Amino acid sequence: MNMHPELGYFDEGLDLTQPELYAAASKPFGRARVLPPAAFRSKIFADLEDEKVWTRTWVCVGLQQQIPNPGDLLPFTVGTHGIHVERGRDGGLIGRFNKAQHGGCRAIPAQCQTGAKTRCSFTSCGYSRDREAIDSSEAGEGSQLGGQYLGDRPERLLPVKVDSWGPFVFVNLDNQSEPLGTELKGMAKQAGKLFDGDLPLAAQERREHRCNWKLTGRAFLENIALPFADMKATKTNRSGAAGTPCYASRSIALSPGNEAHLYWLFPNLLLVLMPEYVVAVILQPTATAMTLERINILADAAAGDAEELAETWADILDASAAHGKARQQEFKDAAKRLPVEDSASGYEFQKFLVACILKEHEYFWSAPLFAQPGR
Repeated sequence: MNMHPELGYFDEGLDLTQPELYAAASKPFGRARVLPPAAFRSKIFADLEDEKVWTRTWVCVGLQQQIPNPGDLLPFTVGTHGIHVERGRDGGLIGRFNKAQHGGCRAIPAQCQTGAKTRCSFTSCGYSRDREAIDSSEAGEGSQLGGQYLGDRPERLLPVKVDSWGPFVFVNLDNQSEPLGTELKGMAKQAGKLFDGDLPLAAQERREHRCNWKLTGRAFLENIALPFADMKATKTNRSGAAGTPCYASRSIALSPGNEAHLYWLFPNLLLVLMPEYVVAVILQPTATAMTLERINILADAAAGDAEELAETWADILDASAAHGKARQQEFKDAAKRLPVEDSASGYEFQKFLVACILKEHEYFWSAPLFAQPGR
């Protein structure tokens, strides 16, 4: 929703919205080919994902425990849209586009249009990196952060749909989207541990990897290696209609009677349900071939040292992401013939992504959402 859709999406001599481009990727599993290389290396394809994925699906932006008090803010850049979620006075969640969409710049600087998130003192911009959650005391009236995110009249900012699922906060920039509960129907039973009790947010860690976000998600399911664990065959699950968020899963036997369950809730929430704690990883593209992993450990005291757990999982995720980096290198050169997609979870995500890319939407305003009049 950031680009003028009538201009189209063209790169590498391809019209990236043509169904024929994805015909090979849409064949039945076992015969389907991987996505075209442009899907992993093209900034224009990233712009297309901004239009068809990030602004059209429910995106996980964090956890409720990050903003426990009224006035606390949770910033998150969804595609190229800077938004925030605020804890309201009544304890509810309020989603809005940020006030300073361009960080106070008169125009978007050229270095901010490269597709890579920049480090900038004006961090509410959709082209820059996000801050951690902001305490209400830092974003009060007259403060610099308050001006960047809320302005003088936050009630006049463009609203964003926000909802929660267990401890997680989701947003959707598409006002015509299905409710979050409808799209995640069936997943609550799979993730019962998250709802059986209030596991506290015990530790957080961040890691950034040099590979496309799609490859990071795939490596999470396929290449996670846990010490002393016996690997089981991957099994995949879907919920929702084509083009709506679904999930792929994998089970890993840890010991007799104990398993780790891994889930990829498309597009950007990765979950690990361990017997005594939960690992939640929120993916965020920071460049065409760069992905930030926001690692969250949900655990009580019985799980052991939370900080140590966070470091351990950061190392585990680093090791799995190395496979994503290797795949990213494979897409640097044009392939004469695309290989067969031999991963069941990769194929499930591929179907989800293609359905999103090819879905037609009705446009009422062809300028960026945050540029609509009436603000």
